[in-house]
Amino acid sequence: MDEHHLATENWRLSPDMLCILDQNGCFAAVNPAWEATLGWTPKEMVGRPYLDFLHPDDVARSMEGFEELRKGHPVLRFENRYRTNDGKYRWLSWVAVPEEGIFYCTTRDVTDHKERDQTILDQRLEAELREQFLAILGHDLRNPLGSIVSGLNLLSRESHSEKSEKVLQGMRASSARMSELISNMMDFARVRLGDGIGLEKRPHTDLADQISQVISEIRNAHPAAVFKVDVDIEGAVTCDAARIMQVMSNLIGNAVTHGPPGEPIHIQAGRTGDKLKISVSNSGKAIPADSRENLFRPFFKGKPQASPQGLGLGLYISAQIVEAHGGEINVLSDDTATRFEITLPC
Repeated sequence: MDEHHLATENWRLSPDMLCILDQNGCFAAVNPAWEATLGWTPKEMVGRPYLDFLHPDDVARSMEGFEELRKGHPVLRFENRYRTNDGKYRWLSWVAVPEEGIFYCTTRDVTDHKERDQTILDQRLEAELREQFLAILGHDLRNPLGSIVSGLNLLSRESHSEKSEKVLQGMRASSARMSELISNMMDFARVRLGDGIGLEKRPHTDLADQISQVISEIRNAHPAAVFKVDVDIEGAVTCDAARIMQVMSNLIGNAVTHGPPGEPIHIQAGRTGDKLKISVSNSGKAIPADSRENLFRPFFKGKPQASPQGLGLGLYISAQIVEAHGGEINVLSDDTATRFEITLPC
């Protein structure tokens, strides 16, 4: 095989896009790889200036690069975007060498590489945004709230009038809601940004006591609430107790908010085989069927008058916590009672 035939075969079979440009920047020849990459046939390209195929934003700097070629300087790894025959653009990387008034070019399609680089950059920026967002929630909001709660605890130890006691009670309830909102927003951000609900699971033998503590905290914020408690948890339960108490606080708080004043909130918990079953129920009107289907979706609040202080994240976060434990959460509601049931593996 002679050198001319070998060069012709290399030109025809090369996966790289090979071309020759004349002094005016027109395509004098292109190999088949151009059509495979951009869709333009050699007949559609030969004789036309390279400017006809460029992305408008790349024209100025591409002209500067071509001027360097005309001055006799090679151009190495120059990147620009070329239009395909269906109107899209591909990133090309050029190596061009001048010789006797014409320019020999080897070009590679680097679109996939550029897209990977952009994806990595986007992920890095997203991670930085996530860190900044969570830092604001976790530090810039929690710290002032912590100071308010500490001040309320100090004031609660002092003697004060009935009127001031009501004010303190309202401030304690508001602080509790603010803390819950911040926690829910942080959890929602973690879930949506890909981190998921973080768990620190270990065996606990004091879940009954922790549930009692949650009830006590809610009773402090809602002194008129009535609770009927049947909690008997034998042995150790492996879970993230703080997260489960977060769920309990949400469910009990909802029951207090939506149940008729003076009617008892029923709280039950116990083991059934290798499962821990927990339920929170209140009397009142049934939750409409269409609302029940959306209860565990983020930002769903049901009727406008329902829980106006919340964001509609509590049940969504609760469901995410239960799911992260490998458990289930369900709701049963009729005109007798609304009952949330949790089943967790022990």
